[in-house]
Amino acid sequence: MKNSLLLVTALAIMFVFLSHPAPAQQNPGDVWVPEKALPSGVVIPGYWRPPFRQGFYWVEGKEDEDGNWIPGHWRPVPGSRPRDRAWVPGYWDGEAWVEGFWRPYTRPGYIWIDPHWRDGRRYDGHWRAYVGGQPWHTRYPRR
Repeated sequence: MKNSLLLVTALAIMFVFLSHPAPAQQNPGDVWVPEKALPSGVVIPGYWRPPFRQGFYWVEGKEDEDGNWIPGHWRPVPGSRPRDRAWVPGYWDGEAWVEGFWRPYTRPGYIWIDPHWRDGRRYDGHWRAYVGGQPWHTRYPRR
């Protein structure tokens, strides 16, 4: 009986210290996504997310082939694209998820530069001005 009581007490203590309850819900109706332990030992913390977003579907977080964590995010439902828009996917900035957005297909006098990585640095997608029919950076040499 004494050993059973010790076992139950030990299990109760482990449960209290090892369980991580969800923090207070920020928006009524949000869905709790529990923390996830990766094979590498890294623990991705849990978070609240809206249960639904019109014109989008939820993509669960996952590890890519290099072992990097790709957070869960919203992706447009195929066929839901506004007629004159293109989807710019969201990304992890190292501290938080930056939501994707719809951008205009064209902008007079500008060209769209997709988001990209160069020399270990991320460059956000942006519009670059055309000067004399050429992107400004090809007309004027860099110093």
